[in-house]
Amino acid sequence: MIFLDTLGAVVDDPALLGAEAKPEGLGRTGMLGYFAGALGLFVFLRMYSAVPPGFFSFSVVFLLLLALEFFVAGTVHLFMELTGASGRAGRLFQAFGLTDFLMTALVPAGFLAKAGLLGPFLWYTLCALLLIYARVRLVRRLYPVSANKASLSVLLPYAGLFVFLFLAWVYSVAWLIWLMV
Repeated sequence: MIFLDTLGAVVDDPALLGAEAKPEGLGRTGMLGYFAGALGLFVFLRMYSAVPPGFFSFSVVFLLLLALEFFVAGTVHLFMELTGASGRAGRLFQAFGLTDFLMTALVPAGFLAKAGLLGPFLWYTLCALLLIYARVRLVRRLYPVSANKASLSVLLPYAGLFVFLFLAWVYSVAWLIWLMV
């Protein structure tokens, strides 16, 4: 299977991602990683009835996750270009799909949380931290930058999204209060 060959080659020799020639099958393997990560997240959320069952619900989770990853990869690449580091946005997006394979670890983590070993929020946080660490290492491979710059570039999109959602929540509460008064 070309997916496992590509994944194994990149794990064995991460320098392949920064090479001039793209590793064979990186795009398909990256998209499979996005799919597997979305499936792992969906199953984890489904264990706690956070999302409704069904194919449509999974499709929504998958498309939202894909849109978020596209936004994050684009923002990281834009930040890197603005600071003088050169790289390829398409390869970054495809390589981020490889890190999404880590989200499949949410399925056994959900079972462990159901068994009473730590809470589901802690398991999700550990998985998210592992994912961010893997992405920082990946950005350092694709762009010749320091660890601090790579960390900043990976965390900035998430921080911006958090601020946007927080401001939307504050505005919604203010609007609700205005409607009641």
